[in-house]
Amino acid sequence: MAASDSPSPQMVVFFSVLYTTVFILSTLSNTWAMSTCFKTLRQRHSPFTCLVANLASADLFFTLVTLLNAISYLWRWVGGDITCKVQGFLIEATYTTSITTLAVISYQRLNAITDPFNSRTKAWSSRDYYKPFIIWGLCLVVCLPLLHMYRVETYENGEVHCSNATWGTTGRQIYYSLHAVFFFTIPLLYMIFTQFQIRQALRSRVKVLPMRNSYIAKHNQQHKKVARTLAALTITFVLCWSPFMITRTLIYFHKASFNFIWTACQLLICLNAALDPILYGVLR
Repeated sequence: MAASDSPSPQMVVFFSVLYTTVFILSTLSNTWAMSTCFKTLRQRHSPFTCLVANLASADLFFTLVTLLNAISYLWRWVGGDITCKVQGFLIEATYTTSITTLAVISYQRLNAITDPFNSRTKAWSSRDYYKPFIIWGLCLVVCLPLLHMYRVETYENGEVHCSNATWGTTGRQIYYSLHAVFFFTIPLLYMIFTQFQIRQALRSRVKVLPMRNSYIAKHNQQHKKVARTLAALTITFVLCWSPFMITRTLIYFHKASFNFIWTACQLLICLNAALDPILYGVLR
């Protein structure tokens, strides 16, 4: 990223305290989520639990990698070109993995609600087992160009920053526009679509199935709980990621600058990583 406008000392303190809080919360909550999921997977195989573990790992790695950004914000970039390229690659690969996993979780829960019998009776397949690896592989390949795009730059005022300006204005506009379409807009639209499909399936089930049966009533209540939590995940995703994607696009098309608004947008996606395990923990 390019250098941001010099913030005031009060702003630095505010963002530092906020980032530290979010960092600790995200690290603890995602570590807890991964530990819980792995314990569950040792007892019984579950495609959903495997995907939740994948989401937690992506969010945790994303959170840890942001430490270099925090150091750069408070001081300067450390480590030279190698850390700049690796960090730039990993931070975007991890959040791309997180977004993709959220979309796959929506697909898995939609199947569980619209076709509950088959989703419960079919055996754990190797395809389900390899889904997290496929997601990671796809996202790593998509972000490979960033290894070439990122490099350390020294500005006229002597500040050293990790920048992705190697490809120039047009290169960044093309790459990040495509990334925003395929790894934000399309997943977001699909997550919204699954919400409507799940609500429609639950409403039709209430009309068709008798609610006197206690098992059916309990089963429907569980699915309604899942639907509400998925809705909360989708709303949180929109609130945390939309400002970042919109601001990033405006910056690369020279309609905005790297200022405190950009820093706030970056903190929002860090907050999303912290909120994810809290929200999807309700699904279990």
